[in-house]
Amino acid sequence: MHKLWLVVAAVALSACTAVGADAGAADDDAQGPEPLRVAGGPDPESALLAEVMVGLLELAELPAETVRYPGARSARQALEAGEVDVRTGYTGETWLESLGRADPPGDVQASFQEVSEHDVAEVVWLRPRFLEGIDEPPANATFTFVVAGPPSLEAELTTVSQLATRLSEQADATLCVDHEFASRPDGLRAVLAAYSVRSDQPVLAASPDEVVGAVLAGDCLAGLTTATDGRAWASGLRPLVDDLEVFPAFVVVPQISRAAVEEHPEIRAALGPLASHLSTQLLGRWNARVAAGEPIEQVAEDAVARLAELADRSAPDEG
Repeated sequence: MHKLWLVVAAVALSACTAVGADAGAADDDAQGPEPLRVAGGPDPESALLAEVMVGLLELAELPAETVRYPGARSARQALEAGEVDVRTGYTGETWLESLGRADPPGDVQASFQEVSEHDVAEVVWLRPRFLEGIDEPPANATFTFVVAGPPSLEAELTTVSQLATRLSEQADATLCVDHEFASRPDGLRAVLAAYSVRSDQPVLAASPDEVVGAVLAGDCLAGLTTATDGRAWASGLRPLVDDLEVFPAFVVVPQISRAAVEEHPEIRAALGPLASHLSTQLLGRWNARVAAGEPIEQVAEDAVARLAELADRSAPDEG
């Protein structure tokens, strides 16, 4: 099926060795409670989200520290084994990699419901809020097409269906997509068919690193990357809503070990703002700051403050 190509494109497969923080026992002379351990990955988004969760936990007076892992698989295995207490979960990643199921849902609510109900007993998912639009929660780090912002004519596009209409009007318009995705029958051809775009639409093979430049240069009308790609957001590109839900949903939600929840019940409330208020737009803009060279620690500090502010504003409505 057309969604299976994301197994390779979106899930990092790596060894189960933590790097960075010491994975050994706490020093016998250490004072105070042992900090909660938050798994982060090598990519900027995973590293940023780990720092944000540490900040939220410390805001709730729960000491925490990050432990860096070389990939999603090793961080997930560490969570299941109780070696870490918290990590960032992506629903599509869990569906494909941890549960080993095919055809992950494109609907964000269905994606969360399925993985949270069928995941292993050792892992607890925090439930996000489900609203409409990239500026509303939950954050969905799915693949989609990005287009140039103002003053380009493409800036008026907001959905992939609208992009499909534009492509039908411009027969020579080019799409930038990953070479593997373009060549697979369950890749680009399946997406074009779902949106009723002719199969011979011009395509330029471009890596995710090259997509942003090609769209900015006008070589491509739209390019394929993730909806939270920091380089795209930093360059003024904007993701289109996959309104037919062709791409798998990758809802971004904290995963917590059940042992940590039982020992620290307050961890749910501490991380609640991330689950309830993180949107695709917020995450994309924070990633953009990191991509532009700002220190992750500074961006995370500002993100914690913003999430806490959003949580305070909505407290009466949620109460």
